[in-house]
Amino acid sequence: MTGAPLLAIDGLGVRFRIAGPLLARLAGLQSRFIDAVLDVSLAVAAGRTLALVGESGSGKTTLARATLGLARSHAGRVRFDGIELAAGARHAPALFRREAAFMFQDPVASLSPRMNVQSLIGEPFAIHRIRDADPRREAARLLDLVGLPAGFAGRYPHELSGGQARRVGVARALALSPKLVVADEPTAGLDVSVQGEVINLLGDLQRDLGLTYLIISHNLALVRHIADEIAIMYLGRIVERGPTAAIYARPAHPYTAALLAAQPDPDPTRRRAEIVLEGEVPSLARRPQGCEFRTRCPFAQPRCAAEAPTLHDHGGGREIRCHFPLDRPAPLA
Repeated sequence: MTGAPLLAIDGLGVRFRIAGPLLARLAGLQSRFIDAVLDVSLAVAAGRTLALVGESGSGKTTLARATLGLARSHAGRVRFDGIELAAGARHAPALFRREAAFMFQDPVASLSPRMNVQSLIGEPFAIHRIRDADPRREAARLLDLVGLPAGFAGRYPHELSGGQARRVGVARALALSPKLVVADEPTAGLDVSVQGEVINLLGDLQRDLGLTYLIISHNLALVRHIADEIAIMYLGRIVERGPTAAIYARPAHPYTAALLAAQPDPDPTRRRAEIVLEGEVPSLARRPQGCEFRTRCPFAQPRCAAEAPTLHDHGGGREIRCHFPLDRPAPLA
């Protein structure tokens, strides 16, 4: 990455209290808190797309919300366009609020049923007290930007399909011309054909407006076509990060390889190495000692139980948290 990144996250941590001191002791809990995000450091260059990938509960959405100040962080710092945001953007300046937008996962539930589309799209202007914006003209401009007719301005959320509601959400996110857009599962709940339309829309907007994306998804087919870089999360930590093409061509972490192997392949003649994960995802309240992925990893060795791996440079702009990467020969057990 050349030059200063637009968004830089350094050692960010988010924890939630689950019990008082007495209850934690009686239940045998290691801690009264669960760490949903642990020591995460990421950077996104202007005009680029970074995708956060992982199973449900891996901490992707919590990380994104903490970055924008929608969840309280207890450690680390966030820098946006060279400006440090105190307390993980919770008390960020108004300029950051205008230049960073969030697209929620459920496109319909994120729209107030009491407001029509024009009011929904115009809400950011009212919140930021932009008096010189004409609501009707701005609604028509933004609807045209996302490929919807101006007549949709008078409709209510219950009159929209899932794809139309997603486009309205995109229009609302772009109302104040942000530099950064954080999109939580932008294609969730949509038909495959509509997913393609949304992906193309996001790509066109990035090209035309110079947007920077932080995409949260477990849809690896989507990520492959839209992201420049991927960060794989497991139990709130980054276990692998690097260029999308390199990770898809040769995943280094067993968890990454397992996620890729689980994706359906439309070619019935193609054969690939299957990696089957054993057991369940461990509880955040009782994290395994050593490598936290070892209880499910088919390649775990004694060192994995004794020593926790650190996120280290793997070459080619990649980082990995693993003692025995798949693309390097492992020593004899």
